[in-house]
Amino acid sequence: MAPNSLELPIKARRNDEFYISAYIELFCMNSIEAVSQWAITNCTTNCSSSISLNRPIITTLSEIHIPAKKLEYGIYEVKLTVSSVNIPIVTASAVGYIEIIPTGIMANLVSNGTSMITHDPQQYLTLDPGRFSEDPDEKEFNSIKWNYTHYCRIHGVSVIAGSSVLMNDNDEISSPNCSCFAGQFSSTESRSSVTIMANSLVANRTYQFMVNMTHRANPYLQASGYLLVKVENARSQKVAVGCVIATMCSRKGEFQYINPNTELALFSSLVNQTGLQNNITWNVYLGMMNSSSDTQNWSLFTEMDDYRDIWFFGANRSHFTATNELFLTYRNIKFWRFEVVYMSMTEKSSSALHFEINQPPKSGICSITPSNGTITTKFTVICKNWIDQDGIKDYSFYVRTQIEAFLSLMVLAWTTHVEQRVILGSTISSVFELLLPVGSGNASLVNVIVQIRDQLNSVTEANISAVSVVLTRTNIDSFIKAIKISSTVPSKHPLVELLSKNNSVLTGQVITTVSQVLNEMNTEIIRLGIQNIASIFVSPLGSREIPMYIQQLNDDASVREYLMKSMNDLTTTTWNNILLQASSIALLTHAINELTRDTCMLASSKCRDMALTLKSMARMVSSDDVKKIGNQLIQCATNVLSAVNVPLQQRGAILELDLNRSSATANDYDDDMYLNLNLNGIFMKENEPSYERNFYHQKRTANIIAKQVAETLEAIAVAFNVHLNVGQNTTVNTTSVFTSLEKTLVSSLSNKRISPLGSAQIHIPLSSNLTESDTVSVWSMIQPLAVVSATPGQVNTSLSTMISLSILDSHGKEISIHTDNEHPIEFFIPRDPNLIVPRMALYNVTLIHDAKHQFYFHLINITQSNVNLTVSLHIEMRPRNRSLNYLMVFKFDGQPQLNTLINNIDDWSLLCSSNISDDGIHKYFINNNRTAKHRFVIIGFRELNTTEI
Repeated sequence: MAPNSLELPIKARRNDEFYISAYIELFCMNSIEAVSQWAITNCTTNCSSSISLNRPIITTLSEIHIPAKKLEYGIYEVKLTVSSVNIPIVTASAVGYIEIIPTGIMANLVSNGTSMITHDPQQYLTLDPGRFSEDPDEKEFNSIKWNYTHYCRIHGVSVIAGSSVLMNDNDEISSPNCSCFAGQFSSTESRSSVTIMANSLVANRTYQFMVNMTHRANPYLQASGYLLVKVENARSQKVAVGCVIATMCSRKGEFQYINPNTELALFSSLVNQTGLQNNITWNVYLGMMNSSSDTQNWSLFTEMDDYRDIWFFGANRSHFTATNELFLTYRNIKFWRFEVVYMSMTEKSSSALHFEINQPPKSGICSITPSNGTITTKFTVICKNWIDQDGIKDYSFYVRTQIEAFLSLMVLAWTTHVEQRVILGSTISSVFELLLPVGSGNASLVNVIVQIRDQLNSVTEANISAVSVVLTRTNIDSFIKAIKISSTVPSKHPLVELLSKNNSVLTGQVITTVSQVLNEMNTEIIRLGIQNIASIFVSPLGSREIPMYIQQLNDDASVREYLMKSMNDLTTTTWNNILLQASSIALLTHAINELTRDTCMLASSKCRDMALTLKSMARMVSSDDVKKIGNQLIQCATNVLSAVNVPLQQRGAILELDLNRSSATANDYDDDMYLNLNLNGIFMKENEPSYERNFYHQKRTANIIAKQVAETLEAIAVAFNVHLNVGQNTTVNTTSVFTSLEKTLVSSLSNKRISPLGSAQIHIPLSSNLTESDTVSVWSMIQPLAVVSATPGQVNTSLSTMISLSILDSHGKEISIHTDNEHPIEFFIPRDPNLIVPRMALYNVTLIHDAKHQFYFHLINITQSNVNLTVSLHIEMRPRNRSLNYLMVFKFDGQPQLNTLINNIDDWSLLCSSNISDDGIHKYFINNNRTAKHRFVIIGFRELNTTEI
C-alpha cells in the first residue's frame, strides 16, 4: 500500500469499487509461514468504529477488493497486519486512508435526463424529478429525502452581467414575479413533481426549466437538473432518449459528460406508443458558447451523410452510434447536441441530449526506478501532480510487447510479429510496484505507459522513460528447477514466492513476464527443430536435437501448468483486474504445443467464467473495455481448443505429463466402449496401450473444452453485441485467431460473400428462412487447426484450418438457417499454409495439329487407403505467355476424349487470358463430392488458336 495520511486520504466514490494490493516481503526467515488480515475502521470521528467485513470481501489475502456501495460516506483507515504462524509475536502492519465521497445525484426533470424536448402548447407538461432522478450510490432514488425548488426562464434571454447563477429568485415558478409563463401549475406537496397546465406556454418559444434539490438531512448534498422545452404548434409525443451505457454519460449541470476517446451510443423510444409508422432521423449539432446569453449557439453538422456507416451508425433507427473519430477529429468543439426526430403522417416529435467533452487529467508526471533490472526486479512507478476538476480515479500500467507467433504443427511452422499492449495492473494510489517483462532490442528496453483516469472515466497517457530489463538463462532454469521441487521442498525462488502470495496483480505480472520468455524460447526451439528436421534421418549417431527439443517442450509445459494452477483460485474483481488475468492467460496459452490437458482445462474454465462476467456487466463499461477483454478471452478459448486437438490430429508431440497421467488412470478408459471402437489406427503408436489410453483422455478433454469454448464465445458475442449498431463490426485479428462480428439486417445477407482472412470465403445463398427486416449478428471465425472429427477414421482434417459461421439473434443465440441443395451455404476453407504443395511440372501444350491427339494429358492419383476419406483437387496452371487461351478437360478413372465425333469427358473449362489471376495463374477447383469413389483423374490441356475462341 502506498503511504497517505488521515489529512490527505485517497478519495473514492461510493458507486465505485476499489482494490488495494500489498507487496509483502519476508526477511531472514527461510521456513516462516505468514498470514494476512485486513481491517477497516471508520475514522470520520475518531477511528474507533470497526467495520464488519463479510462475504464477498476476502480479508486474508495480500489484496482486498471493496465492492461498490459497501462503505458509507466518510473517512476510513485500511490496515493490513501480517503475522507469523510459527512465532505469533512477530507481526508487521501497513495503514492507508480512504475517503468515500458522494458520486453525485443525477437530477432529471424527465426520463433519462433528456436535455431538450418538443412540446405541444395545448398539452400539459409534467416535470417530475422525484420520479426520474437517479442516485448512483443507492439502489434507487428516495424522493422524500430531498427538497425541491423549480425555476423557469425564456431561453436565449441575456443573464445579468457578472451573474454566477443561471436563474435567480424571480425565476422561481412559485414566485409572483415569475415572468416565464402566464398560467396555472400544480405540484405535489413536496414539490417533487410540477405540472404546467395546457396553453400556459407560448408557441415558437423555447423555455429552460431547472430544479434545485437539497438533501434534508445533509444540506451540503445538492443537485441541479435542467430541461429545454421547445414549444411548437403541432401534435407531438414525448420521446425518451438516453445513453445505452449510462456509466459513460455522467451528468454534470446542463450537460452529459462524454469522453472523446470513447464512442457514444444512444437509444430512443416514444413514451406513449401510438401505433403510427414513424420515420426516425438523428441530427448532430456543434455548440459554441454565447457569452452574452450564457447559452450555446448550435449549428447543424452538415457532413453526416459523408460519414454514414463510418462515423455514424443507425441514423434512421431508434439506436444511434457516433464513433470517437467524430470527437477526435473536431477536438476544438466542446459542446455537442444529438437530436432524434420521430415523424409520422400527423405528428412530429423530437428530443435531444446535450454533451460536454470531459477534459482528461493534466499537468502531472510519472517516473520509474530503478532504470534497469531483470524479470525478478521490483520496479516502482511514482505519479505526481496530476490534476482534474473531477478528481483522479485510478492509474493503469501497460507495456508494449511484440508477440511472435511461430505455430508448430508437426514439422512446419510460420511466424508473425504483432505488437500489442499488455496491462500489468492498476491502482487508486499514485505509487505502484510491478515486475516487467524482458525488453526488446540490443539494450533490452521496455516502455511503460501509464493511463491516468478521472472520476468520470476520461483518460490521459504518460510515457515513462524506457528501462532496461534483461534475461539470463539462469532466471528461467532456476525457476523451472524450483517448480519441480516445490511440491516437496519449500522454494525461495523469488518468482515462486510471489506466486504463493495469492495476489492477483503479482500473479498476473509473473505469468505475463514468464510467458513472454517461454513464448520466445518456444519460437526458437521450434525454429531450430525445423532447421534440423530435414536431415534428421542422416544425423550422426547420438544426435540429440530432437530429444532436446522434446525435453524442452515438456519442461516448459510443466512451467505453464504450474503458472495456470497459480491463477486458478484467484478472484476477478475490477475491470482492469479481469483484463490483467485475461491477457495473462492469453499469453500463457500462446504456445499450443506446450499445453497439457490440465492446463487446457483450467484455462478454458477460467476464461469461460470471465466471459460470463463480461456478458453480465457489458452494459456498465465502455465498448473499448469490452473489446479489450473480449479480445484476450477469444485468444484464450481458441488457444486451448487448438492445443487439446494437436495430439488428436497428430500435429505435435504427446507431452510427458499427459502420457504419464493416462498410464495411471485406465479405469475410465476401459468403461467407454463406444470411444474405444473409434481408436483403431489413428494414434501414433497403435500397438502401445498407453498411447491408446492417452488418446481416450485427450478426446474426452477435447469434448469438454469444445463445449466450454462454445459457451465462452457465446458470452463474448452477447457482450460485443451490446456495443454494436446496425452496420458496425468488431474484429479480433491475432496470430492465433481471426474473428469478425457484424450486426446487420437479414436483407443484407442475401448473396453475401464474407472474406474473413486470406483466401477463406463464406457465401450465403440468395434466400433463407429469416425475415428480411430482422436484425442479426454475423460471426465468422478462422482458427489455425481444425478440431478432430467425431469419426477420425472417416474424415481427415489434420491439415485443415477451421472456419465457422454463426448467425446470432439479439441475445447471442444461434439462429438456424434453412437452405436447399440449389442454394447451399458455401465455405472456402484454406489449407494449412504449412502444407507442402508439389512443384509445378513443365508441359509443352502449344498448338497441336494431330486430329487424334489434340490434348496433353496429366494423371493424378486420388486413391485413398480408407474408402471413407475423400479429397478435393486444386489445379493451378501458369502459362509462360499470359495472353494465350487454353481449354482444360478432365475425366475420372479414364482418359478424356473430345473432338467433333466424341464427347467422353466429365467436365471442361476455358482458361481465358482475360480471367487470369494477378499472379499469372489459372485456377480450377474440383470438390470432394465429385472425387468421391474415384481412383484417379486425367486432365487434358490444349492451347486455343484465334479461330477457336
